[in-house]
Amino acid sequence: MMHDQVETLKKCGVEAEYIDSSLSGSKWPERMDQLAHKKFSLLYVTPEKLLNLDLAGNKIGMIVIDECHCVLDWGYSFREAYLKIGAYIESLKKRPIVVALTATADEKDRKHIAELLGMNHHKCYVNSLYRKNLIFVKEYALSKEQKRVILNKYLKKYHRNSTIIYCNSRKAVDAVYDSVSKPHPKDVVKYHAGMNIEARTKSLDSFLCGYSHIMVATTAFGMGVDQEKVDLVIHFNMPLSTIDYYQQAGRAGRDGQKAHCILLYSDDDYYVDKAIINSIEHFSARKRALSRLDSMRDFCQDTEHCMVKTLLAELGEQYAKDCNHCLNCKKAGLDK
Repeated sequence: MMHDQVETLKKCGVEAEYIDSSLSGSKWPERMDQLAHKKFSLLYVTPEKLLNLDLAGNKIGMIVIDECHCVLDWGYSFREAYLKIGAYIESLKKRPIVVALTATADEKDRKHIAELLGMNHHKCYVNSLYRKNLIFVKEYALSKEQKRVILNKYLKKYHRNSTIIYCNSRKAVDAVYDSVSKPHPKDVVKYHAGMNIEARTKSLDSFLCGYSHIMVATTAFGMGVDQEKVDLVIHFNMPLSTIDYYQQAGRAGRDGQKAHCILLYSDDDYYVDKAIINSIEHFSARKRALSRLDSMRDFCQDTEHCMVKTLLAELGEQYAKDCNHCLNCKKAGLDK
């Protein structure tokens, strides 16, 4: 996703580059030479590559940890490098300004993230996360087959410009891709870590350039991609938490247009998600994730309370009014 941001910045006249796993060995010295000679002002780098980056002699004014909730969500499970960013910053000869950004971290998580990043004396700025243009709908399915029927129903009803369909595994992505490709031939692409980087890049470019209008992907897709015209986000499986859900659903309606966020869930989803979480070795992180999964199940089963108010409350924001356009609010209006 860094590639998309770098290309966008370049088009706007900002000199930027990236270092990640796609960069060939021969390109690495060239990129470091560009950095040393200040050929660009912004360098995008993965946590893993950051830890191997020799910044001696380079004056770094600021380090920004974007999507910093990943420090907690991924650092304790499969990307340990996130947990080492704070120590790396401390090792620098001169400490730069450190900025951590996220739209989805409650007060407790914000404090934990700051501790891990060594931000002992920091200022915290919080904006409202309410998005009035997003319409939330959820529907229970007895089986995968029924889910696919419901999925195609919502695609037929709401798919207009661009749609993202999220799944909780690579296997689910492949199955949903095959299913959706039948009624939407040549208009669907997929994205997950099991694909080689060339295939992922091809899918991403096709979606961002508007050649394909439906993206089926695992939940890591979308971070850092500012794609306009997404007016439908469908979760084919129950997300791991309400906070994850709100973040992923929020990739719809970025340009302010009305957008629908559809959540499909089944009993099996809970147990698949639980198995994923139980693979986390760190006890406290696993306990935190299981608690959030239980809250996600409660959210799915709640037929009374405003979905938006519940999601915002999970992020520590108390919103006074019901949204009046989510599924639960609509049902409440019909019952009066």
